[in-house]
Amino acid sequence: MIGVMLSAIKILGIVLLVIIGLALLIILMVLFIPIRYKGKIYFKKVPDINLNVSWFFKFLNVNIIYKDRLDIIGKIGWFFKVYSNKDEEDKDTKKEEHLVSEIIQEPIAGKETITVEKTDNNTIIIDNHNKAEDNKQIEELDSQEKRKSKQKKTKEKKMPNEQSKINKIVEKIKDIHYLLTYEENKKVLLMMLEKLRKLLVHILPKKIVGYFKFGFEDPATTGQVLEGLAIFYPLYKDNFKIVPMFYDEIIEVDISFKGKLRVFYAAYVALILWLNKKKIKTRPR
Repeated sequence: MIGVMLSAIKILGIVLLVIIGLALLIILMVLFIPIRYKGKIYFKKVPDINLNVSWFFKFLNVNIIYKDRLDIIGKIGWFFKVYSNKDEEDKDTKKEEHLVSEIIQEPIAGKETITVEKTDNNTIIIDNHNKAEDNKQIEELDSQEKRKSKQKKTKEKKMPNEQSKINKIVEKIKDIHYLLTYEENKKVLLMMLEKLRKLLVHILPKKIVGYFKFGFEDPATTGQVLEGLAIFYPLYKDNFKIVPMFYDEIIEVDISFKGKLRVFYAAYVALILWLNKKKIKTRPR
């Protein structure tokens, strides 16, 4: 009996260890296996966009395609489709068609009724529809009077409320000024901005290939745009060409890019930002 109990405990222990090991393996995979993305954008009068986001050799995969219409397809386990906006649109159209058919089949209601009232000398015919219209007009006049009275009351209450709002805005401006000018806050904020910059560099595409051909009616505008794009030269370098057309009005784009994001690095930066947020001192009251 004791031997059976010990063997059962061993089996339970092994099962628990396997479950814990699998959970740790999944967590490590999520943290260290990068989320990869790649895309292709082509534009010449009509946009043609294709974006793919995947994880673990496309075990999780999302395709976003835009050509005349937007198509989003999500897959899990390489073959199983879990989401498609085409299917959702088809369901919505079927529901609308069903509702329209039900409305058409319903009988027409709300016919006008006429009542006849008899007096001693005359017979009076009364249209109930006209009665209802008169009642509606009376109700509308009553509602207008009520609105006017409410507006008067709100105008009287607005004066102190507006003053309190102005005071709140002034207090917020003082808080922001203290936050940005206090020396210790400056150091913390600069460090946080540096971490955000590194995260942005980590997320941005590592490889950009293609060209961007552009030109405007005014050659000076083309030169200004070229000057602005020159700031981003370290990102695209020699693989991506910018072709200014000073005497033609044209916009043509053909871009292919790849990049990745490690969840571990994003979580690390988020943790540092959260810890340093507590170090920021607010204005003493």
